[in-house]
Amino acid sequence: MRIYIKQIMAPVFWPVHTAIRRGTVQEVVAKGGRGSGKSSYLSLELVYQLLRHPDCHAVVLRKVAGTLRNSVYNQIVWAIGALGCARYFRCTVSPMECTYLPTGQKILCLGMDDAGKLKSLKPPFGYIGAVWFEELDQFDGPGQVRSAEQSLLRGGEEFLTIKSFNPPASARSWANRYA
Repeated sequence: MRIYIKQIMAPVFWPVHTAIRRGTVQEVVAKGGRGSGKSSYLSLELVYQLLRHPDCHAVVLRKVAGTLRNSVYNQIVWAIGALGCARYFRCTVSPMECTYLPTGQKILCLGMDDAGKLKSLKPPFGYIGAVWFEELDQFDGPGQVRSAEQSLLRGGEEFLTIKSFNPPASARSWANRYA
C-alpha cells in the first residue's frame, strides 16, 4: 500500500510542509482553535521528518507529563498509522516513546515538570533534530522554551521546532505575543 502525504495532509498546511522540505523553515508556530487540524498536521510532519532524516530523533513536550498519553502520544501513534508505517514502529507507554524499528530512531514524549531532566537527555545515536512544544501557552514563558531548545537541539545539521497552542483569551499572554 502506497500512501501519499498530500492525500492525508490538510491542504492549508501544504505550503508549510513544502517550505520545511526545502529547508527554508526551521520553526513552525501553529495557533488555532480546537478542530483546526493543527495537531494532526504537526504529528504527520514530525513523523515524516523522522523518516526523512535517519540520524534524527524527536522529542514532544508538554508542560505536565500526566497530559501526554491522551494527547500528543496518541496523536503521534495516529500519524504513524495514517502514514501507513504502524508495522515499522514499536510504541510503548512506559517509557512513552515510539521507536522506528528499521533504524532505532525514537520519538520521546516528555513532560516539563522537571525541566532539568532535559539537560542529560541523549539519544542512542545521532541527534535530536525535532522538538514539538504542545500547548505552548502552558509553559512558563519564552525563557523555559529557549532553555529546552538549547538542551535538546544540538549536535546535528537540520532542526525543526514546532510550537502549537490554542490562543488564550488574554492578549497579554506571552504565547500570543510570541506568535
